[in-house]
Amino acid sequence: MLISMEMAPGNNIVAFGKKVEKEIEKCKQTLSPDVNMHKITNQPYVVNKSVMSFLRDLVFSILVVIAVMLLLFPLRTALVSGSSVPVCTAVTMGLMYICGIELNTVTLAALIVVLGMIVDDSVIVIDGYTDMLQRGYSRWNSAVTSTKMLFVPMSLATLAISGMFFPMTRIITGPLGDFVQLFPWTVLFALVCSIFYAVWVIPYLSTVFIKCNKDGIAPTRFEAAQNRFFILLQNFYEKVLTICFRHPAVVICTALGAVALGAFLFTRLQIQMLPKADRNCFAVEMHLAEGSTLEQTEAIADSMEVVLRADPRVESVTSFIGCSSPRFHATYAPQMAHKNYAQFIVNTTSEENTLKIIREYGPEYENHFPNAYIRFKQIDYQAVKNPVEVRLSGDDFRDMKPVADSLKNFLNTLPELTWVHSDMDETSQNIKVTLKSDEASRLGVTQSMLSLYLSSALGGQNLTNVWEGDYKVPVMLYTQNMGDSASYEGLEDFLVPTSIPGTWVPLRQVAEVSPEWHDAVINRRNSIRTITIGADLKYGFSQPEVMKKIDRYVETELKPAMPQDVEVSYGGLTNVNGQVIPQIALSFLAAVLVLFVFQLYHFGKLDIVFLTLSASLICVFGACLGLWVFQLDFSITAVLGVVSLIGIIVRNAIIMFEYAEDLRKNHHLNSREAGFQAGKRRMRPIFLTSATTALGVIPMIVAHTSLWMPMGVVICFGTIFSLPLVVTVLPVAYWQIFKNAK
Repeated sequence: MLISMEMAPGNNIVAFGKKVEKEIEKCKQTLSPDVNMHKITNQPYVVNKSVMSFLRDLVFSILVVIAVMLLLFPLRTALVSGSSVPVCTAVTMGLMYICGIELNTVTLAALIVVLGMIVDDSVIVIDGYTDMLQRGYSRWNSAVTSTKMLFVPMSLATLAISGMFFPMTRIITGPLGDFVQLFPWTVLFALVCSIFYAVWVIPYLSTVFIKCNKDGIAPTRFEAAQNRFFILLQNFYEKVLTICFRHPAVVICTALGAVALGAFLFTRLQIQMLPKADRNCFAVEMHLAEGSTLEQTEAIADSMEVVLRADPRVESVTSFIGCSSPRFHATYAPQMAHKNYAQFIVNTTSEENTLKIIREYGPEYENHFPNAYIRFKQIDYQAVKNPVEVRLSGDDFRDMKPVADSLKNFLNTLPELTWVHSDMDETSQNIKVTLKSDEASRLGVTQSMLSLYLSSALGGQNLTNVWEGDYKVPVMLYTQNMGDSASYEGLEDFLVPTSIPGTWVPLRQVAEVSPEWHDAVINRRNSIRTITIGADLKYGFSQPEVMKKIDRYVETELKPAMPQDVEVSYGGLTNVNGQVIPQIALSFLAAVLVLFVFQLYHFGKLDIVFLTLSASLICVFGACLGLWVFQLDFSITAVLGVVSLIGIIVRNAIIMFEYAEDLRKNHHLNSREAGFQAGKRRMRPIFLTSATTALGVIPMIVAHTSLWMPMGVVICFGTIFSLPLVVTVLPVAYWQIFKNAK
C-alpha cells in the first residue's frame, strides 16, 4: 500500500517532517512483524540536509573571510573590519524573519556570496582611515574625513550591486523565475547593513582600536611581515603600472584579448540552466513493446528488481507495474499508466553511489532484455522528458514517417546518444467494424448505438468525472462482459441488441469485422500532427555540440529531400534554452541598465560611465575559465555569479575613478598622472576586497554540489583573474579616455 502526503502551503517543511516521523513510529508499533514500512521519498529530510549543509558552509565562509583578514591585516584592523561579517549576517537574518523571507538554499547561497562584499565596505573605510592616519592626521579627523570622502562612491556602488538582481525577478519566468525570487532581497538586506555598519560603527571602532605606530605601539613580527609583504607588493605593482603606461596600446589589446578568449571558452561550455539533482535516489523506467501483457511487464520488473536489491549500495526499491509513481519530485512528471510500462524508485546509501549505479547499470542493462528498454534516470531540476528532441509537424503522417525514419537512423549513428526513439515507433492491433447498411437498417441498428454498446462491453464507457478535491474519479458505464468472446474470432458471434424489443443478433449479421494495424499513439502539438524523435545523452557529452551535428544534418540532407508541408523544430534542452536564454540576456541588459543609471546620476558623464561598464567585461575570461577547468555547465547559478562579478568590478572601477576625478578636478593633475595615482592608491583596497570575496566562496566550491558549485567557481576564478586586469587596465583606460580633456 502506498501512502503519500503533501504539506499545506505556509508551513515549515522540516517541522512537518518531524511530526510525520513521530506518527510513522507510532504506526510501526501497531504493525505485525511480517509487515515492513519504509519511506520512498522524504522531502523534509532533503530540505533539512540541504539547509544544514549551507549553514555549515556559511559558518565556514565566515571563518575563511576572517582568517583571510587576519593574514592580510594587522590583528586590530582585522578584528575591527571582520566584526562586520557576523553582525551584518545576523541583522540580515533578522530582517529576513521580519519580512517573512524563509531560510532556504537560495537565501543561504546569497548570504555566502555577499560575505566578501559585506566586509568590503569596512575594508575601504579602514583603508582610508589608516592612510590619513599615516599622513599625520588625528584619529578622529581621519575617521570622519575618510568616511565622508568614501561614503558617496561606496554607497553608490553597493546600492548598484543590490539593484542589479531585481530586474531578473520580473524578467525570468517559470521554475527559474521562482528560483531567483528571494536572491535579490537577501543581497539587498546584507549590503545595506554593510553600508550602515561601515559608516556608523567602523569609524568609531577604528578610533578606539586602530592607532598609528607613532602612538608608541610597536608592530609585532607578524605585522612587520605583513607590512613588508604589502611594501613589496606595492613596489612591484608600481613598476608594472609604469610599464603599462609606457605601452597603453598593448594593455588595451591584452584586455580585449582576454575578453575574446573568455567568449571562446564560453562557446566550449555546455548550457543547462538547472543541473542534475544531488539525491540519494533515482528512477528506473521500463518500456516494453506495445501489446505486451501486464504479466510480461511484471516478469521483467521482477528480474530487474532482484538485480538492484542484490547491490549493497541500494537501500530500497519501490516498484510500480502498469502504472507510475506519484510526483515525488517537482520536475519529474509521472508517465501515463499502461500495461507495457513499469517504474522503480530506488533509494541508495549516498548521492555518490547514485551516480555510480546509474553509470554502471545504464549501459549494461538498457538493452539487456530483448523486448524492453530499461532507462536509468537521474533526478533532474530541468523539466524535460528527453535532452535531445526533434519534432516533425505536418498534415499527413505518411509524409512524415519516412523523414522520421531517416532522422532516427542518423541519430543512431551518433556515439553521444542512447535510447533513440519516437512516439510513432509502436503499432497496435485493431478490429474494424463496418456496419452493413441494409441489414442494420432493417433491424434498426445504428452506428452510434453499436459503438456505445461495444465500447461499454469491451472496457467501459466514460460518462463523466466526479472530483474529490484534486483527484478525478471517472464514472463508467459497463454492459455484459464479453468473457471468452473477447477475441477476433469470438467477436463475430458476440450478440448485440437491436431496436426490436427482445431481439439480439450476432455482430456478423449487422456488420463486417476485419483486422487492422494502426499507430498506437497519434500525437498533436498545437493541434498539428507531430512526430517527436527523442534521445538520451550519454554521460559526459555536450548537448549543444550534439545539436550542432543534428542541425547540420537536418539543413544539408534532410530538408532538401523531405516534403514541403513537413516542418522541423527542436524540443528538449534546446527548446528550454531557447526560451530561457533570451530572458537571461534581457536580465543582463537590465542589470547593466541599473548600473548605468546609478553611475550617470553620480558622475554625470557618459564617457566615464561607458568606461566603467566596459570594464565589467573583464570578468568573462576568469568566469568561463573556471567553469571550463571544472567541467561545469553554464547554469542559472553561474548567471547569478556573473552578475555579482559585474557588480564587484564596477564597484572597484567606481572607487578608482572617483579618486582619479578628484585628483584631476580638485588637485589639477593631468589625466595620466591622475590615473597613475588612482591606481597606486586604490590597488591595496581592491586587492584586499578581492581576496576576501574570492576566498569567501571556497566552501561553496568544496561542497561540490551541482547546483551551487558553478556560482562559487565563477566568483572565485572571475575575481582572481580579473584583479590584475582591473588594477592595470582601468588606470590606463582612464588616461586614454581623458588625455585630451581639460
